[in-house]
Amino acid sequence: MEQTQGNTTQPAQGITPGDRQEFEALLKGYDVALLTTRGADGHFHSRPMALSKKRRSGSEIYFATWVDTQKVHDLEVDPHCSLAFHSTENSSTYLSVSGVVEIVRDRQVIHDLWEANWKPWFPKGPDEGDIALLRFIPEHAEYVHPEGGKLKVLFSTAKALVTKQRPDPGPKKELDLH
Repeated sequence: MEQTQGNTTQPAQGITPGDRQEFEALLKGYDVALLTTRGADGHFHSRPMALSKKRRSGSEIYFATWVDTQKVHDLEVDPHCSLAFHSTENSSTYLSVSGVVEIVRDRQVIHDLWEANWKPWFPKGPDEGDIALLRFIPEHAEYVHPEGGKLKVLFSTAKALVTKQRPDPGPKKELDLH
């Protein structure tokens, strides 16, 4: 884990159970992630993806997708990708996670993880012809989760306007998850 406050970076430490629990709790607060892949053209491509609320183990995150999509083609060439989470309405917390994706075509796994809210995209349900799951395996996470929440961040920002100093949103944490 690395923590950054302002311009100060503390040496990386081993991940603690508390860090892992904080990371897991933050993940539960989000329904949508921006999935970013690198295309064959070398450019990064991002798109919103609904997170599965079901997990098979650990910090894995699953998404349902059509097989014949640009994201799947990108991930078949390079499985490294990232997820970004942020909600300015409810929180000043942000979370960025990098990792790798495995494309899951196993019908039993698709049935096991099927969610009713996927039906608009896959009207035939888990037996839809070219449905697949993206199994995201996190390797590294970075986040800011300010103590005192959004109110403290707003206060820090207002204080910075008066004092002409940078606002302090809180320490940035980095976790190596593999």
